[in-house]
Amino acid sequence: PEDVPLLQKQIIDTCRRAGKPVVVATQMLESMIESPTPTRAEASDVATAIYDGADAIMLSAESAAGKFPEESVAMQQRIINRVESDPHYHKYLDQLSMSKKDTATDAITTAARQIAQTVKAKAIVCFTLQGSTVLRAAQERATVPVLGITPFKETARQLVMSWGVYPDLPRSGSFGFSADDEDFFNYENPAVDEQADDFDMVLKNACRAALRKGLVSDPNDLLVVTAGIPFGTPGAANIIRLLPAAGPSCWDGVCRVEDV
Repeated sequence: PEDVPLLQKQIIDTCRRAGKPVVVATQMLESMIESPTPTRAEASDVATAIYDGADAIMLSAESAAGKFPEESVAMQQRIINRVESDPHYHKYLDQLSMSKKDTATDAITTAARQIAQTVKAKAIVCFTLQGSTVLRAAQERATVPVLGITPFKETARQLVMSWGVYPDLPRSGSFGFSADDEDFFNYENPAVDEQADDFDMVLKNACRAALRKGLVSDPNDLLVVTAGIPFGTPGAANIIRLLPAAGPSCWDGVCRVEDV
């Protein structure tokens, strides 16, 4: 038993370095199966998993068969909120050094985190097919949420478990694809963008998605957007763009009027 805390930290660190989501589960708030409040040790155990950098923490019997399922979920969320508001939290996350590859995706996602922190952006928006770009962004443990926009339900569901990620499933055409719905959602053979010159439309949809998720509330809120041209090419993250929530035609409260 004395090895469990050390092994938990090692597993979390290994998963973070590999860019794989890691979930800490089982007996997190065990006493709340019978009691409306957890013990000090249980609350501390949940907090430790969060400080260690886990992507998610999970209840089991507490919410599945316990007498206080709603209280268990609410308590776990309260502990999460309290830890994430601690100024020391991100300092602990940053202590783990991440090895970076000599790829465009690594360069773009690292830069996105730095830009978001510098300009106090509200979110990082990543367009992705199979989730690799979003997972890389989550690995950076940015100080803002990561909005992962993908055309595939499988990818969106998988990304739910990743740290700080809000998946969004757009409608056909939102990426600027000219494909129909059946081709657009073909996971094995994704459609490739045939309207690469309509990048503004893609950025507008990023702003709309951030608004739907409640990540922005003011037209001047900033978003850091990463994408790859041509769309539909896995791993082709090669563009980074900073824009206000009002859309790509606006900046600092001034919007360009399109010719009719």
